[in-house]
Amino acid sequence: MHILLVDDNPDIIRLVEQVLELEGHRVSTARDGLEALQQAATTQPDAVVLDINMPGMEGWEVCRRIKQQYHIPVMLLTVRGEKADVQQGAAVGADAYLLKPFDIPVFLDHLNTMLGVAYGRAR
Repeated sequence: MHILLVDDNPDIIRLVEQVLELEGHRVSTARDGLEALQQAATTQPDAVVLDINMPGMEGWEVCRRIKQQYHIPVMLLTVRGEKADVQQGAAVGADAYLLKPFDIPVFLDHLNTMLGVAYGRAR
């Protein structure tokens, strides 16, 4: 599957990109919300892993737009863990919500569950 990874932290991008590639996924990256929308339009990913706190356009708005335009699954990967944040994630259409710092196996479980639900198969 092709995953669009969006985060302004280069260390997170490097780590998650390596994990996804080891799992056999193709990865595109973006470092802000506007770049994420451009990448979504040009690369047509199967799913998006998206940070909330980014320069330019926050992940909330990016998620909302991606869900409206492409109907692909979106995982929010963020430090924002308040109840209101999780509720906002659901309100903008996020399919999964995972807090940083995270364990790799937990991340992969969330991703695989999200992909399985979105594409109708167990992963």
